[in-house]
Amino acid sequence: MIGGRRRVRHSCDGKRGQHPALRVTAVQRRPSRHGNLVSQEQFANLVAVVATAVTFVQVVPQVVRLLRLKRTEGASPAWAAIGMVINIGWIAYVIAEEFWVTIPAILAAIISFGLVLFLLWRNGADVRIAVIAGIVVGVASVGLQLVAGWTVLGTVLGLSNGLYLGPSVWAAWRSYAPVGVAPLTWVLTAGEGILWGYYGVLVEAIPIMVYGSTAFLLAALILLRLWITRHRIASELAPPDPSGAP
Repeated sequence: MIGGRRRVRHSCDGKRGQHPALRVTAVQRRPSRHGNLVSQEQFANLVAVVATAVTFVQVVPQVVRLLRLKRTEGASPAWAAIGMVINIGWIAYVIAEEFWVTIPAILAAIISFGLVLFLLWRNGADVRIAVIAGIVVGVASVGLQLVAGWTVLGTVLGLSNGLYLGPSVWAAWRSYAPVGVAPLTWVLTAGEGILWGYYGVLVEAIPIMVYGSTAFLLAALILLRLWITRHRIASELAPPDPSGAP
């Protein structure tokens, strides 16, 4: 990873299950096809840096939408609760493995998911099942680490997209007019998926390809739902007619 000082590896086999952000320097060294221009390793690292930057901000539009509209239709409390717990798991993992440079982005994700969960609750959404689901995921993660160690936990966390993105797909498609969903959050999630998927191709790491493609596909399903219901959403958000006409 960028700036990592411990056990830097140049083989993709040692940490196959890592979160993509932890794999930045795990690129096999290969000769550049462009002479003295950017090598494949440098280009892969650049892709990973951009993807990490997207990860840093992707939940912010959802926070802003909930603050501005105070509407929760189509937004998933389970996405927020499980996403927060999974990122708490990542904090424990990166501290144990001394991958310090990833901590700011993960902390930003924890805070953002926590804010989303709080705003959903404050605006009337039922978050009880989501909180219980988050607790279950947290307990399972602790148990997995105690039984199987940090490497296995990192593998499971790295392939956990469907666990916390899936509820958002379900909530968006169940909602008649998902006005509470921020489109930009899911555009960023889809973009993050493309970037990590491409990074996985560059470093020939199938788990990262799966991570990226899953994020892209699930985000695309939500964006499709927002596009299908765009007229309903616009109608819900239209200001009332001052004349009082229906």
